[in-house]
Amino acid sequence: MSEIVIQAKRRDAGRSNARALRRQSVVPGIYYFHGEDPIPVAVPELALRPLIYTTESHLVRLKLDDGSEKTCVLKDMSFDPITDRPTHFDFQGVAANETIRVEVPLMLVGQAIGQRDGGIVDHVLHKVEIECLPQHMPDHVEVDITNLHVNDSFHVSDLDIPNATVVTAGDISVVTISQPRIAEATTEVTEPEVISKGKAEA
Repeated sequence: MSEIVIQAKRRDAGRSNARALRRQSVVPGIYYFHGEDPIPVAVPELALRPLIYTTESHLVRLKLDDGSEKTCVLKDMSFDPITDRPTHFDFQGVAANETIRVEVPLMLVGQAIGQRDGGIVDHVLHKVEIECLPQHMPDHVEVDITNLHVNDSFHVSDLDIPNATVVTAGDISVVTISQPRIAEATTEVTEPEVISKGKAEA
């Protein structure tokens, strides 16, 4: 488990304020935790990049401008459909003694036996939902595909994640080694040669 520190400022709620922040490359968001009032916050867009452009899960230590700190996880991130820039985020607060439900990335490791036989690796499921204590949240979960043959599959039920309960249905495939594709034979159609007859020489 790794932790990222993010500096945030409290902000005024409202759409007009949110639009003004985005024009300054600042992303509006919300921090919430059960038993507490939600806190509208704002974070520079650049500060969110370690959470957006990553293949790992992180705990976030949110430092507010009033000197307080919150431990949380990124629960949701919205993006502009045209520019793909972040437009809003949700941080969910966590407590050390309470389980959380999070999605953790699945990372394939090794080369499958089926690959050497020409099989194709089809990575079907890229994240798995688990429940665990915050301190037990893994950055990612490795899936060893070394012993998979052609037509073999690795399912969610085959995952072994210490100190966590898997929420995702066990019968869902994580990765499958598919049959090699057979190139279709193509038949070339030869155009008949057109022979033009000239005038017979006198």
